[in-house]
Order: sequence, then structure tokens, then C-alpha cells
Amino acid sequence: MGFGTAWIAGPDVSLPDVVSTVQQAWDNGVRLFDTAPWYGTGRSERRLGLGLAELREDRDAFVVNTKVGRTLEPEPVVDSANDSAAADGTARTPRDGSSGFRVKFDYSYEAILQQHRDSLQRLGLSRVNSLTLHDIDRGYHNAKQLEIALKQLSTDGSAGARALSELKASGTIDAIGMGCNLETKNAFSWEDSTHEDLVERVMGLIDLDFLVIAGGYTLLETRALRRILPLCEKNNVSAIIASPFAGGWLVNPSKVGYMYSRMSGRDAPAHIQSLTNEMQDVCKEFTIPIGAAALQFVLAHPCVAAAIPGAANALEAKTTRSFLDLNIPIELWQRMRERNLLAHDAPSPDNS
Repeated sequence: MGFGTAWIAGPDVSLPDVVSTVQQAWDNGVRLFDTAPWYGTGRSERRLGLGLAELREDRDAFVVNTKVGRTLEPEPVVDSANDSAAADGTARTPRDGSSGFRVKFDYSYEAILQQHRDSLQRLGLSRVNSLTLHDIDRGYHNAKQLEIALKQLSTDGSAGARALSELKASGTIDAIGMGCNLETKNAFSWEDSTHEDLVERVMGLIDLDFLVIAGGYTLLETRALRRILPLCEKNNVSAIIASPFAGGWLVNPSKVGYMYSRMSGRDAPAHIQSLTNEMQDVCKEFTIPIGAAALQFVLAHPCVAAAIPGAANALEAKTTRSFLDLNIPIELWQRMRERNLLAHDAPSPDNS
């Protein structure tokens, strides 16, 4: 189990909470930390670096994954010409009001090398263990923008893939990944094979070691079983499951403020609410928190190397560890199958 740092990038999370949360994750046994320049427009990396520095642990004792594809450009005076919108109308290239840094997409050779160096500076580390291509999908890019991104990545274009391969070949990083998201922004591209075709296309451009799957494989949503996880198996690519609790929804579906997956604050669809209620009924029968079932479910797939749930405070991090340690009766999974609550082809801890 790793630790995802998107939540600690929130402007309402205090630095003492950040440090105590990273400390609790460490005490939980976590040694894999996932971050990105995108989270909080640099705050996630800066705060993770501070949290790790407070641990005073040897650098070889932990692993850090960060992401490439976005450069954070200083923009001291607001220039609205740099604004652009994602598929769902939300900001694609936002400017952070407190730091004055603007997001810019770029997957080219020089940009990826610069993004890597920038991340090291924000983290306060001389190296990261892996780099993940972030948000190459139809949620953040229209058709023209996507082709530009793929051209920047290709070896016969701007050679971003070559930059990553060279970093790995030199031992600067150990592994290369790609983000694979199912969220409001790009849900339409999962209705057919469009998103899966795109992932396969990127796999043809660069030798990936892992996918970070967010939203496409949870207790409630298993569309990644259709082609994404089979592609991982076929190409010897591991899967890391981000947001195994579907944005916090599966920790406590009744809590106000927890959105379902990356639904941009929207209510969960009716079929998700119904399925959640039925799964909760089964979990209550066995006195098991649904969050524990959610975490152990995704880890049961043979392609899954890790899950990276996030937390905004130490208590949430401690709770996550308790979910991992809980002994879930085999009968719970059997009951869910009897009630047709699990996808028929989804491995679970009783049959993986």
C-alpha cells in the first residue's frame, strides 16, 4: 500500500496536518509516495517534500513517483490569454492565485527533462524513482490537442518518450508509468473503445512499466477489466490503483462533502447509489466497513502491484491501514456474488 498526496495539496490542509499525515503513513508501513505537479499546482510536491524531510529517513528507504506532462510556468501578472477549458468546462490550464504559477501542457523532450528537474526542486530530493505521463486523455485535450501531445511524445516528433527512456537507461529513474483515468471529464471516451485505444497507442510509443488507474477499477466500477487490465497483462505492465475509495465515497458514502470518484462535486449516479447501498448491506451483515472491502478488492487483481489511497489527515491515514489489516470473511465475497454485486470476471480475495 502506497500513499497518494492529492488530498494534502488542498489549501485548507495545514502544514502541521501534512507532516503528521505523512508521518502516520510512514508508521503504517507505507514506503511508496505518489505525487504530481498538477496537485495543488505544485503544493503536493512541496508539502510531500517537507513531510519526508521531517521523517529524517535515508533516501533509499522510500520510493517517490511523480508525473510529467505539465510545466508550471511563473505568471506574476494574470494573462487570461493562457486560459483554456477541459472537456467538462473546468480549467485546463489554471493559474494558482497564491503562487502565481500557470499550468502548461508539454510532453516534448526538453519539457519532460525540465519538468523532472522542477519536481526535484519542489520535492527537495535529488531523485525520484519513477515518472508517470499525466493526463494524456480526452478529458483534458480535444482531438487536435491530443494529437499535438502524442506528436510531442513520439520519437519522430518532439521525442518526449526518448527523454523518459534515457532517464531510465541512465538509472536516473527506475520506471515509467502512464495515468489512466475515468472521470467526469473523459467518461464519454470510456463509453466505447476510444480511451482504451489511446492507452494502447501510448504503449506503442513507449515501453511502460505501469499504469496508474484512477476511477476505472474500484469496488463499484470495473470497466478496466474490459481492455485496460488485459493490456497490462499482455504487455507485462503493472497496475497501481489510485483512488480505491472512489474519491472518499467508499469510506463513508453518507458523509456530506465526499464526492463520488472525480465527479466534480456532483452526486453519484442513481445506479452507483443503489449498488453502494446493497454492498453496504452485505458489509454490515459481516460487520465490515465498506472501505475495507473496497481496498482489499482492488488489491486482489493479479496485475495490481499497489493501491495509493490518499488522506488529508493522520486519522484518515490510520483508518486506511486498519482497512488493509482487517480479516474479511470469505463469505462476504460469496454473498456479494450471490447477489450479483460484483462483476463476474472480477477477482476478489476469495478467488484471486
